[in-house]
Amino acid sequence: MRSARAASRSQGVYHTLDNLCTFIMDEEQIDESYFKDTFGATIRENVEVASVTPAEISQESQAKLPEFWHKKKLNLDGSLTGRNINVGVIDSGIYASHQEFAGKQITFAEFDSVGRLVGTTPKDYGTHGTHVCGLLAGRNAGVAPDASLTVAACLTERGGTAGYLAQILGGLNYLLEQGRDNDTQAGRVHLINASIESASGFNDYLHGALDMALTDPGTLMIAAIGNNGSKGKNSDSSPGNYDLTLGIGALDENDKVASFSSWGTVAQLGNINKPDISAPGVWLYSSLSGPGNQYFKQSGTSMASPVAAGIAALLLERQPELITQPLKLKELLLNMVIPLQDTERAGKGRINLSS
Repeated sequence: MRSARAASRSQGVYHTLDNLCTFIMDEEQIDESYFKDTFGATIRENVEVASVTPAEISQESQAKLPEFWHKKKLNLDGSLTGRNINVGVIDSGIYASHQEFAGKQITFAEFDSVGRLVGTTPKDYGTHGTHVCGLLAGRNAGVAPDASLTVAACLTERGGTAGYLAQILGGLNYLLEQGRDNDTQAGRVHLINASIESASGFNDYLHGALDMALTDPGTLMIAAIGNNGSKGKNSDSSPGNYDLTLGIGALDENDKVASFSSWGTVAQLGNINKPDISAPGVWLYSSLSGPGNQYFKQSGTSMASPVAAGIAALLLERQPELITQPLKLKELLLNMVIPLQDTERAGKGRINLSS
């Protein structure tokens, strides 16, 4: 089996994630040699996984609608809105009562530290998920304002900035199982956005699971490349630096690569270069979790990633045949760019739907 296995630290835990061929087991009960010899399994510790923490966070918020410069930069004409496209989000959750999500179809699931579903009432354990969801599909801030959202709250530790591998796998499994009980596209998650990272550098903790996701049901993950650019080259992180994902870097309003935006060459995957492409990600306004319909701004590749995911949702609306062809979707997105001079750090360029 190709997927990762996560061994939990909780007592008496045993459950399966069928869509990922993954077993969650108590580490004191697991016979590693048996699973390795009999099934060719990979055993993984249930390590902590962090969000791609924003590089800059404004301390001020406002109730009036701000200027969403990222939308103007993308030359959106409103003819495509993400209608009939369902985007999965792995993050800290969503404050669904914000006006950005009024009337929107939102499916929500929360997972505990060993990957079990423990709630379906929308909430945000911090502010990150609500900001990300607003940039992706908010009524005003969102690139794809009519896209539906299926949110897996997996970053529920430390104020919504961290989770565990089993949580991420549980959330991913949940997103992939949506719509499997019918023969149509109804309810299915067509695309996944993730702003999560291992420690800086390559880690294959999700590689097997995302390989399976690409194959069946056929779902592409768009992921932030990381905010460690100040450390220099090879500061990129996983899963954004996988060959299986579309890794996104961050740009400012002048199409300059943000100083914090990570980049590198991934030796473990044939020396591929990351990020793949870049998107606006410096001081973007979006929804703030909590009452009052407030907006605030943040910077990070975790802001650029949902902007790129929004463009992907628009492309899927325009060419719905791509829903079952994730690798072709990725290929087209790689070519829907405006080339930039800093090709090493920006990838192929800034994503742009009209290219």
